Amino acid sequence: MKRTVAFHTFGCKVNQYETEELREQMRLGGYEIVPMEAGADVTLINSCSVTADADSSCRQLVRKVLREKPQGRVVVTGCYAERAPEELRAMSSRVEVFGNHEKPLIAVALGVPTACVQEAARSGVTALADRTRAYIKIQDGCDAKCTYCIIPSVRPNLICRPPELILKEAQNLITRGFKEIVLTGVRLGRYKWCSKTAVQNVVTPTEVGAQSLDVLGPGFRRDDVNAITDNYFIADLLRTLLSLPGEFRIRLSSIEVTEIPDEVIELAARHPKLCPFFHIPLQSGDDDMLKRMGRWYTAAQYRERVRQIKAHIPDVALSADVIVGFAGEREKNFQNTVKLLENEGFSRVHAFRYSIRPGTPAERLKDHVDPRIKGERTREMVKVDGALRQRYAERFLDRPVRVLMEFDGSGYTERYVRVRMNGGAEEGQFQTVIPARLSAEAILEA
Repeated sequence: MKRTVAFHTFGCKVNQYETEELREQMRLGGYEIVPMEAGADVTLINSCSVTADADSSCRQLVRKVLREKPQGRVVVTGCYAERAPEELRAMSSRVEVFGNHEKPLIAVALGVPTACVQEAARSGVTALADRTRAYIKIQDGCDAKCTYCIIPSVRPNLICRPPELILKEAQNLITRGFKEIVLTGVRLGRYKWCSKTAVQNVVTPTEVGAQSLDVLGPGFRRDDVNAITDNYFIADLLRTLLSLPGEFRIRLSSIEVTEIPDEVIELAARHPKLCPFFHIPLQSGDDDMLKRMGRWYTAAQYRERVRQIKAHIPDVALSADVIVGFAGEREKNFQNTVKLLENEGFSRVHAFRYSIRPGTPAERLKDHVDPRIKGERTREMVKVDGALRQRYAERFLDRPVRVLMEFDGSGYTERYVRVRMNGGAEEGQFQTVIPARLSAEAILEA
């Protein structure tokens, strides 16, 4: 009888991708992947620690699993496990903790043969829960000094994956029918592959054990690293990926405003396979707040880069993260953020209500905002998001749009506008339609 394993992932797309890496290793190692509620032999929780609430959610789930699965193994990894392993171990002697840097060791610790881990590294992620969209992690780590963020302490090393592995993984996913590839990383725009430092830069499902495991597989050996072009940046990677055969599109996940090369903007303007969509963290549209947050640009610099992108790409979709209620935020600071988003015509906003993250410099700042005011401003930002989505989606009424259909009869355009079909839409296929209506939820209907 096969051993069973269940997964739960908290947090970002990088975490989601790393869960898929682990899922691939466990599957090749003979485990059956089952739902969380199925009573698995092993429950593997990939944690987030971006906020104190994220830590709390992880602990709640660990308690639930311990209570409901008294005989099963409970494994916790991810950013919370990296930041505070002893907090998790103190919950129960049954909790096994692996930090981010130890993720490559998990499968072997659970009895998966080393050969299966090697095979997973060679093949890349192949079996995804999402049947239309696949994530590929190309970069990891952050060295920024944002005062509110814990990530640089739990993912401190900027590391990039070899182009050969990324390309092979993308080709495998396209061959298996995935029509959208999302490139992800903690600092996506910092992707750089240099053959002179290739051994140090390797990121694979077995990155910690890379010195002892032949993880790169056929066609890429450690004594052949000089075959890789020096100074291979994200624009170079995109050009190569876009040249792959097949019907697919590529989307970039979050990318910092100062790390979007002109070459990437040009590619998005002219190449039909690269989505004209940029998710660019803003956090605040006010210079005083940006300085308190430890961000490295001004509102004017952010605005200027956004306008350059809009000038090159008609109807480009722009999305942003915003932190609401950061320490010291006054109403005028908040309104400066609202004005920037509205004036520059963003297509959507992800609003995050600020909560103190223990262990960050912002914890020591004065003038923390009253929770009631945070709530009011968060609700206002949600309304701003709704209005921006409506205004942007209206541009595409009575115009042909190409939609990648999903399981529920709806899907997304390359600009990440949701379209709902009346019928006859096949999941995982592109459909060109002309929307005639717009719902109150900013969903185009065809």
